[in-house]
Amino acid sequence: MTKDIVSEDGDDQRAPARVSPSEFMRELRPEYYSDTVERLTHVLSADRLEYHLDSLTSRNQTHDFEIFCRKLCERTICPNLRPQTGPDGGGDSKADTETYPVSDEVSGLTYIGDANSGRERWAFAFSAKKEWSVKVRADVKGIAETGRGYDKIIFVTSRFAKAKDRARIEDELSKQYSIRVTILDRSWIVTEIIEKERTDLAFNYLKVGDDVGARRLGSKDYSRSQQLADIERAIEDPAAFQGMERQLVTEALVAAKLSRGLERPRTEIDGRFARAIRLAEAHGSYRQKLEARYEQIWTAFWWYNDFNLLNASYDDFEARALESTHAKNLEFLGNLNQLLVNSIVHDHLTREECRYDERTARLKRALDVQARDESRPNNSLEAETDLQRIAVNRAILAQDETALSSVFSGYSAILDKAKGLGEFDADGVIRFIEVIGGVAGNDPAYNELVEKLADFVGTRKSEAEGALVLLKRAQKLDLSADKFDMIRWLGKAAIGLTKREYTAELIDATQLLTLAYRSTGLHWAARASCCLAAASIIVEGEKDGDLPASIVPTMKIWAWNALELCHLPDVLFAIQLLNGCLAGLPLTEESKAKVREDLIELDMALGCLFLNLQENDLRRLEETPDILASLSLFMSRTALLYSLGYPEALREDGSLPKEETDEAVNRLLSTLKSQPLAESLRGPLLLNQEGRQVLVTTIMGMKVEVEVLESRHIPLAECVLGSIEAFFATVIEKRVAPHTELFRISIIASEQAQDPAIETSELDMKSTVTWPASLQLVSIDRQGDINQFYCEVAAHILGAACSVKDGTALLEELFAGAAVQQRIAMISSAPNSYSRTASQNFSSLADWKEAVSRSYPLREQRAEVPRIELAHLDDENPDFGEDDGSLGVKNHKGISIRSVIDVHAWDRARWQGCGYIQIGHSLPYMAFLFEDKEGALKIFERWRERFGVEDAGEEIGVSIIRHLPDTNPHHYCVQIASADPLSRGAVTKAPVMVATRSMTMEPNDSRNLDMFLAGYQRHGAFYLLPAIGRVNPDLFYDLAIVKRDLTVKSAADVLDHEIEALALRMRGLKTPV
Repeated sequence: MTKDIVSEDGDDQRAPARVSPSEFMRELRPEYYSDTVERLTHVLSADRLEYHLDSLTSRNQTHDFEIFCRKLCERTICPNLRPQTGPDGGGDSKADTETYPVSDEVSGLTYIGDANSGRERWAFAFSAKKEWSVKVRADVKGIAETGRGYDKIIFVTSRFAKAKDRARIEDELSKQYSIRVTILDRSWIVTEIIEKERTDLAFNYLKVGDDVGARRLGSKDYSRSQQLADIERAIEDPAAFQGMERQLVTEALVAAKLSRGLERPRTEIDGRFARAIRLAEAHGSYRQKLEARYEQIWTAFWWYNDFNLLNASYDDFEARALESTHAKNLEFLGNLNQLLVNSIVHDHLTREECRYDERTARLKRALDVQARDESRPNNSLEAETDLQRIAVNRAILAQDETALSSVFSGYSAILDKAKGLGEFDADGVIRFIEVIGGVAGNDPAYNELVEKLADFVGTRKSEAEGALVLLKRAQKLDLSADKFDMIRWLGKAAIGLTKREYTAELIDATQLLTLAYRSTGLHWAARASCCLAAASIIVEGEKDGDLPASIVPTMKIWAWNALELCHLPDVLFAIQLLNGCLAGLPLTEESKAKVREDLIELDMALGCLFLNLQENDLRRLEETPDILASLSLFMSRTALLYSLGYPEALREDGSLPKEETDEAVNRLLSTLKSQPLAESLRGPLLLNQEGRQVLVTTIMGMKVEVEVLESRHIPLAECVLGSIEAFFATVIEKRVAPHTELFRISIIASEQAQDPAIETSELDMKSTVTWPASLQLVSIDRQGDINQFYCEVAAHILGAACSVKDGTALLEELFAGAAVQQRIAMISSAPNSYSRTASQNFSSLADWKEAVSRSYPLREQRAEVPRIELAHLDDENPDFGEDDGSLGVKNHKGISIRSVIDVHAWDRARWQGCGYIQIGHSLPYMAFLFEDKEGALKIFERWRERFGVEDAGEEIGVSIIRHLPDTNPHHYCVQIASADPLSRGAVTKAPVMVATRSMTMEPNDSRNLDMFLAGYQRHGAFYLLPAIGRVNPDLFYDLAIVKRDLTVKSAADVLDHEIEALALRMRGLKTPV
């Protein structure tokens, strides 16, 4: 076997012994080095750049765009630009950058841009705002009013500007302010970047494009030296990175790597790496500290053949790396371990000198632990991949071809697992598989692996490109009008974009999908989508060493969505992260002010929630005030303490000023309690504590409850609810109607079960989910089965609780055009996404137990905070649309389901008529005569369970309609339905769906009915009970229910809007509306 080695960047295996690393790498990766023949380039299409520019604001990249524009203008217009300071970058000068004067001699030496900028004073303004014409007028006005004597103003916008509009505004502003004004739009940017081959700027400052190795012959890479000069100029200004110290660490490390690529003297390169390490230790994240030291060692090996530094530095780096629980951090150590192998193979170090076996054993033990952790599938697979690399190296060092063949099979299994894991770094595996071909020879196992790799790459790329088309389509839709179409397109797009290479686009898709779900009232599905967006942003931050600013809007959405779920731990987690972003991210002063405003609004909204809680929920929050204080949520703390009965504590700590009267405080809190937001905060309070919990959603007006008995099943319940919402998201547009107000699901664990199972009782409107105790939600091997099971749960609800005209056709449509499977697959990834974001499976109040110093038990005597009527604007009710054959509803909570009819029980019972009984002077009895005993008893058992022995709320509406047109005068109709909300004075714009049953009674005379009605008139009440059979029926008095409300009308008196009109229309006795 040839002694050939693989390195971190996909090194070719075949290299002669004793070859120096620098010679080997220079031949293999010339783009890493200074080369006047070839240079590093970047691949970027005009379409992709245009898309990126169009979506800058949604990613919170406006600051990155300003830096990019300055770099582009320095490269294309004039090099002598100075960055501005101040809260918005423009400082007091109102310009984002301006020229600084240089002598004509110096100015004339530059061969880029316009030399006149050395004598004249030019101002530049950059904007990504959509309304560019308004922004340019405002910017030019502000710059001109500084009176700084600018000779020229150049405005660069990321938006397209029509040539005639641009020329007109340029002339108008130039004339108005007597300053030459030039407007450069997106077309100019695309031309300068794409056609004039300056893609490195877009790649380095906008993070768009692909880094590609040597592509063509050319001059020495000018971009490196230009970027290095830019960075050094910025680093020299101590104030440039104030409050953005981690960005300073990043810039220092980039400078060191640029210097390395330019092959500056080693003393200079070592000095820059030493500076990067020093800054990382002072200000950097764990990843930055690790990366700076790693790059220093890696550079010494491949540029200077410094084996001694590798060997001497390895143990210290190992100690730092083994602290990590992330495989991507251990990958650094694996790369250095690879360099030891290279050194052994090429006889630079002996196996004993570099202590290869003991060092590799420690690395393998750490990777084994992470590979076995199936709760983090991406991390597990990353670790498994690194273990395969160790196996390759051991086989090479042992010259064991049989062992090498088994490694190829291991990589084949990794490709199979990677198909469903978007965060997995597939590119690294692809490169590694390609380069180990140097030692594979014509091994059949390797040939089979290459074929599988080709299929894997083709599928991955084609899926992502197709998903980009869907994403662009969805971005052009109107969220208020096209939310269901957006859910369709984005549900497909998100799954197609779950590849590490398309992280930015995935974040765009999931953020927009979160908004679409939330706007339709589907908050669990919105939560799952938001989890994926947040996890993707955090993964990007881990890779780059900085948490992107796009985490801020994502966590705002997270917080508000969690608030509407009444999910207190999730709300607090989001607020905690937002507080961290405010303190640690390089946000502009304007952005920081906006985040502070958002935190105040969340604080007020949380206070509104607390003020509207019932006593049983308040008792669960006796330790929460201290937690709120630790998160600077002082308004909600005030509301909670006041609700718990501790106004004196608020007086003592100054939360309630002494001069504020009790009446004024109560008035203020009443106003907060009565905010319109309170109407959307009516779910059960979720604290994720131990014991029984119920999680709730509303689907097409039907409440669905999921009960768990153990906290470990909370993530499962969240996935079940999210999957149900994703399944039914677009069903609301179809002719599907729930016929029950409530559907229950119970989750139980089983030690014996191997597969998840569901059993549904249509008579009870309840399902039981049995989940194997050994089955993890994020199991890679079982993910397909788990996704299919979630679909099955939703289908059970559809079949048991909904009336569907053609169920088969509906399911075919959902699983084909409506992308239900893709949406549910995304939901099933939520536990992994949440774990990546929060470093745990779920949050609970116990996460903040260290902040608790005392408890505040609910007091019996406490001031009542009444609700008051506030002046609200009468909106147009945007949740309703045109009548297109559906209900025209745009929100699943915008429908009201009213049903006392358990359809399956009534179908089973087979209602046959009514009977009347009068026993002495007691209340009269009205008996419903059924044929089937089980169905009949279930109807009344459910009624007694819901309404009690007496229907005090008069939920069961019983109507008798007499004098039916053109029939025997003794015939009449009996109707059973939910009580008519309109008859109670309810006013609502929401559609109300009511399930009814009615039957025409055809007696020969009216004696029995008259007797019953006379008894009802005397007592003002009657009994309702079930009976089996029509002749000598069996009466079940023990299930009787007392009713006081009975509607008796003549058919001629029934109005069109009344519930009784339904029974008449069904019989053709009233004209349909």
